[in-house]
Amino acid sequence: MTIRTRFSAFLSAFLPAFTAAALALPAPAQADGVADFYQNKRITMLISAAPGPAYDLFGRLLANHMGRHIPGTPAFLPRNMPGAGGMVALNYAYTQGARDGTLIFTLHIALPLQQVLGQKGVRFDANKLIGLGRLSAGNTVTGAWHTTGITSYKDLFERELLVGGGQATSNTTMFPTVAQNMFGMKIRVIAGYKSLSEQMLAMERGEIKGLGSISLVTLENWKKGYLADKRFVPLFQWGLAREKDLPNIPVVGELAKNPLDRKAIEVLASQMDLGRSFFMPPGVPADRVAALRKAFDATVKDPAFLAEAKKTNSDIIYASGPDMEKVIDGVLSAPPEAIARLKQAMLQRSGGRCEEYSSAKSCAKKKKKKKN
Repeated sequence: MTIRTRFSAFLSAFLPAFTAAALALPAPAQADGVADFYQNKRITMLISAAPGPAYDLFGRLLANHMGRHIPGTPAFLPRNMPGAGGMVALNYAYTQGARDGTLIFTLHIALPLQQVLGQKGVRFDANKLIGLGRLSAGNTVTGAWHTTGITSYKDLFERELLVGGGQATSNTTMFPTVAQNMFGMKIRVIAGYKSLSEQMLAMERGEIKGLGSISLVTLENWKKGYLADKRFVPLFQWGLAREKDLPNIPVVGELAKNPLDRKAIEVLASQMDLGRSFFMPPGVPADRVAALRKAFDATVKDPAFLAEAKKTNSDIIYASGPDMEKVIDGVLSAPPEAIARLKQAMLQRSGGRCEEYSSAKSCAKKKKKKKN
């Protein structure tokens, strides 16, 4: 047998096995490419609220822990961008934000509905947002300061309550306006405060008498004394069901007078399922989306994360990114008749401006009109 013949026989005998073994070797892990990208990178955590309330609390909580679960262990940089009920941050993220997986943002619950309503200033398509996941959810409440003597929503049919509000797109303005127009409650919305923090300070100073909307999460974490010391009186809840901690306070759906109003309120209240959720702008590469979702899911099980959450009295009510996208889809596909009823109920017929009740530093700056 010649050398060439022996070599051919060798190949015939061993090449199939060698090829099979080579094919069996693991391909370079997809995570390697993700790790290479995120190494020495920094992810911006864009928080759609001022420091303090629940969006800020959970945004910083996630930023403190998620990085070590992402391949490449990038750093996180929290950045607050409040304004217009979270619309300033979402418009920025959608039109100017990085689409490479280095931007995560909190989403104010009312914003998908603002798109359906055709609200002025919307520069996003909520259907194209990429869901990362949710850390918490819960109802918001409309309530009165203890000095008013108002103790039940029934009092609002006889007595006027001045509540603070933000811009037109914020829950603090939108929710009490709906209660005023749909139920006939004597609620007067003093709009234009630059943040929930300023509304609370104005209430404590006696400049306004209540809050149009504040989450139970914020009350139980950031302003514990409001409920514990009975300084703030919840009158009704915005959500689909009563919170276990407020079993005697009705949800707005219970106050609806007819099926159409109930359906409209159901659309409004369904937003509560978004809670404190996190999203990315469209266009992020699929492998990075998968890695970030996996990291989010790992973070909510992280003992250090859970310990910090417990320390801040923050209940974790997890939901996945795809689940949050489904919530948005449900809002965007709401029945036209319910949306039309909400539009009608959101017309602000009476109220006041922040500048009439509080100092200018508490109020949002008015945009200057562009000269033609």
